[in-house]
Amino acid sequence: MSGAGNAQEAKFTAILGATGCGKTTELKKRLAKVPKKRLQRTFVWSPKEAVDRYIELFPKSTYVRSAGEVLAALKKARADKGGSFHLVFVPTLNRKRDSAMFDVVCKMLMAVGDLVFIVDELHTVTLPSWAPDGWSNVNFMGRGFGLEVFGLSQRPASVDKDFLANLSGLHVGRMSEAPDQAVCAKKLGVPVSEVAALVGYQAIQKNFLTGEIVRVS
Repeated sequence: MSGAGNAQEAKFTAILGATGCGKTTELKKRLAKVPKKRLQRTFVWSPKEAVDRYIELFPKSTYVRSAGEVLAALKKARADKGGSFHLVFVPTLNRKRDSAMFDVVCKMLMAVGDLVFIVDELHTVTLPSWAPDGWSNVNFMGRGFGLEVFGLSQRPASVDKDFLANLSGLHVGRMSEAPDQAVCAKKLGVPVSEVAALVGYQAIQKNFLTGEIVRVS
């Protein structure tokens, strides 16, 4: 692991909402505020890569599809001066297989440290009361290893509670399902009706470091 000099600045952010509510736009806004040094090393878990095209988010990004490819890329980055890398992992969309791979990937990234870890469709590899051990370790110890984490999901009611319990920031866009609305309202500390009333690109944001709640029109 490289030195986690900026570890105390590393944040865990959830960006939640239905398709088309502006999650990717919000992610880009928040990435613009991440220290440039940390942005030299990024890893994206991208189940809908054919649509989302995270490969275009960072220059010289590379696709990886197996633990072996991830390990090889990380070793190469370690050998190169500067140690930068931009990897986009495209899973198989088989929950059992992907959850096992996600576990391995999380453990590798913890060993590397000092990077930005973006997980899209987090609900595809976790459950409300369960997550792979590697992801649990990221949630409980990731800041100490300099990991800045962004978790995105259309179905927050299906996202593991450990991630939601360790957030620095939360962005909630419109969503149609009552269970998802309820989970987000509770986390934000606002009435469910306020979350249910969100339309278009409206959102509610909370900074858990300050307690500030912001409504975005």
